[in-house]
Amino acid sequence: MIWFRAASVALLLFELVLLAIRFPLTRSKLEFLWFSGLLILVVAVGFLPAAREAVGLASLVILWALGMYARHLSASQRSLIWHGASAVVLLTFLFARATGLTETLPFYFLYAFLLCLLSLYPLILLRGICRANPHPLLYLYTVASSVQLAALLYDYLAIDSSIPELSLRVFSGVLYATICGLLLSQEAYLQGSGWQGLHLRLGEQQRRLRQAHSRLIQTENTMMLQDRLIVTGILAAGAAHEFKNTLSHIRTSADFALRVEDQDSTRQALKLIEEQAQSGQRAVGELLDQLLKRGREETETVQLKSDLEIVLRMIRAGCRREGIHLSVDIPDRFGVRVRRGELEQILVNLVRNAMDSVRSVPGALERKIQIRSRLVDGQAVIEVVDSGAGVPPELQNRIFELAVSGKQSTGLGLFLAKTLVEHNRGRLVYVPIDNGGCFRIFLPVP
Repeated sequence: MIWFRAASVALLLFELVLLAIRFPLTRSKLEFLWFSGLLILVVAVGFLPAAREAVGLASLVILWALGMYARHLSASQRSLIWHGASAVVLLTFLFARATGLTETLPFYFLYAFLLCLLSLYPLILLRGICRANPHPLLYLYTVASSVQLAALLYDYLAIDSSIPELSLRVFSGVLYATICGLLLSQEAYLQGSGWQGLHLRLGEQQRRLRQAHSRLIQTENTMMLQDRLIVTGILAAGAAHEFKNTLSHIRTSADFALRVEDQDSTRQALKLIEEQAQSGQRAVGELLDQLLKRGREETETVQLKSDLEIVLRMIRAGCRREGIHLSVDIPDRFGVRVRRGELEQILVNLVRNAMDSVRSVPGALERKIQIRSRLVDGQAVIEVVDSGAGVPPELQNRIFELAVSGKQSTGLGLFLAKTLVEHNRGRLVYVPIDNGGCFRIFLPVP
């Protein structure tokens, strides 16, 4: 027994020296106070005489200090309730002592029951701390605290009874001091914030990285949605232009039918009106179908000239409004393996960028954009060529980076175009040419 007491004193002295050295760097002085005080109390109780009242009162003090330490670590706001509960047990003990009931068997069991009930609070708090910060030393500290409370309760019941007196509080004190020493050896405990050792700080950093990654994905999805809305707006504007032409034909035919008196001419004008209305209805229906399934389809074989006819018509209408000539040079039955909606968005983004480049050259004699395709080394190549200002040499290596743009824009279009091309197992490059620029898309063939 004397060797265990000597070991506990040696551990206590060593740890007190470490605590004294670290005190100036300790962030939480209150945590330092509870940790040091509880350590001293646990070791000191091993030197108490085998007197029931002394062990019982010391058990209550240690339990109260452990509850305050656990409350501080868990940031619980129930200190008044804990003080009140501890005070009730203390008053019960003092009342029994004043009336001479502390030596009766009923009071032994009543006081032991109150200590067990009171110990639930710090143990529950420690368990919550372990679940929030799953570090092995925190579990060991919780186990050592539980063993210390159980040893005190056993020693209290064993004094002056038929139960063997084993002085378990001495052995549990050595265990508790050892675990505290391990805590102090981990990343200079008490120089950080609470139980935030290296493991916990890494866990917190990983949590922040996960949150940042989630925010990045959310931002990227928002940007993708924003760009799709822009593309949808461009296509809708082109569709409106085409539909305006259709309505113009309908109006012209209706005016002609109203002016003439010949039934054959009137019937012919009405037939033209019906054909134009059907054409407009079909164009709007196809556009709506494309918009509804955009971004949800799987890869498929897309014939550029036939399958993208509606989109190319909308793009041409948008260029026409800007006074830009759009020419399309795509061979018949030229197919690629791609997601159709994403390919449409890629082309609209590149043409939109080309239109901006052409507009940036005031007074240009030629305002044109060309979309052309061919096969190169077993890959489909689609090029969007413009007669604009091109990309400055200092930006050519960074033109596809997010927020990099040679114009007063967000730089989002080219970034998303490259992302979508790579999503379809292709690649997008910029090729500088004389008097303009060229974006080249490489895509797999069926």
